[in-house]
Amino acid sequence: MKSTGYRRSWYERRLPLPLRGLLVLVAGLGVLFCGQQILEGYRTTMVYRDAPVCEGQGCVRTAVGTVTGRKTGEHCTSDTSGGAAGTTGGGGTTCTRYYRAEVEWPGRTASLSVDSDTYDEVRAGDRAELRIWRGEVVGLLVRGHNHSYPPSSQSGVGPWLALASLILATGVWGAVSGRPSRLLAFPNFGWLFVAIGIGWLGSMALFGGHVLVWAFAILWTGFAVFWIVGAWRDG
Repeated sequence: MKSTGYRRSWYERRLPLPLRGLLVLVAGLGVLFCGQQILEGYRTTMVYRDAPVCEGQGCVRTAVGTVTGRKTGEHCTSDTSGGAAGTTGGGGTTCTRYYRAEVEWPGRTASLSVDSDTYDEVRAGDRAELRIWRGEVVGLLVRGHNHSYPPSSQSGVGPWLALASLILATGVWGAVSGRPSRLLAFPNFGWLFVAIGIGWLGSMALFGGHVLVWAFAILWTGFAVFWIVGAWRDG
């Protein structure tokens, strides 16, 4: 019994103060690094949004390609609830169908997300007009259907925001608690969902988003926070 209590004691005790201080310092540097990546992504995205469509340097270039094929399938996640609109549910999973057009232009190929109407109409051999920014496809026009795609500088901001929030939370834990038992407690796993929500909301705050997406992201984040609070209260 004594040996068991001893093994548990290190887990329940605070880390030594120098180690906690080092952890807080590393967390601060991590948040600073993430902030630099977020700022760089924002600046690059703003440059893209202001770039004219032309063939010079710093422009959104145009290219003509050919549709070589199309494909569809389902992305599935575990879910204990029934399927929602636009999804198919069953056997504890929720699946969302995706549609893609395979496009080729001189020296390059890409698999681009399209909506179901475009997928139904597009055929191999169709002409595809592309807009390209720094080697990335940011626009597709095929059979009268126009699609836009965010550059990687924009889509990468959300994950950096989420990572920064997790690092910051770890630093706060080191400063306030420092007990491994508190860091690895079951309710804290909900912070992963909070971090996703923060990244989602932060990205939309910087670049804009549809009101329905805003509402869903707020509900997602709020539910995750309330789950954490409720889990700690019940525990």
